[in-house]
Amino acid sequence: MTNGQTLGYALAAGGIMGALFGYVFSSQQVFTGIYQLGHYFPLAFAAIAASIAVSGFLNARLVGRLGMRVISHGALVGALGVAAITFLAAKFQLLPLPLFMALSASMMFAFGLTFANFTALAMEPQGHNAGTASSVYGTITTLVGIGAGTVIGQAFDGTLVPFATGFLLCTVAALALVIVTEKGRLFRPHHRPQA
Repeated sequence: MTNGQTLGYALAAGGIMGALFGYVFSSQQVFTGIYQLGHYFPLAFAAIAASIAVSGFLNARLVGRLGMRVISHGALVGALGVAAITFLAAKFQLLPLPLFMALSASMMFAFGLTFANFTALAMEPQGHNAGTASSVYGTITTLVGIGAGTVIGQAFDGTLVPFATGFLLCTVAALALVIVTEKGRLFRPHHRPQA
């Protein structure tokens, strides 16, 4: 709790988890209530969720070359751009199902790259007490994520605006925490990447 890198990345990961839980808690209402998908809802949900698996495979191939910070910071900035587009499109009611699915899949892809690396970055300085630190990290990310996700899910009003607003706010909060944690030095590998 007293290590700035561990706490900062744990809170930032909690923000990412909040957006993810917000998606999970809102998805049935969105897909069945707004888009009227009915029994096709699980297929749409799975199609978007698959992007997280793809990002995991991609991360495993790139992290040795690019480094955790470059990948996670880039993905977080990308997620912020997608969240901003989603928010504006929702505000002006310009989110047909194909666009919503493409933006949601892009967001989940970015979150997959971000969360995995945030976990590693939070644990990086905790080699001497990794077990306890991992438990505290899991507690922080889960509590922050469930809290934010519940607020997003409960705010559903029959439109995509609360959903998109929650995504945007969680992503902005995560980026702000990373900027503070890294003292403004985004995208800089602190260790030399592997060749």
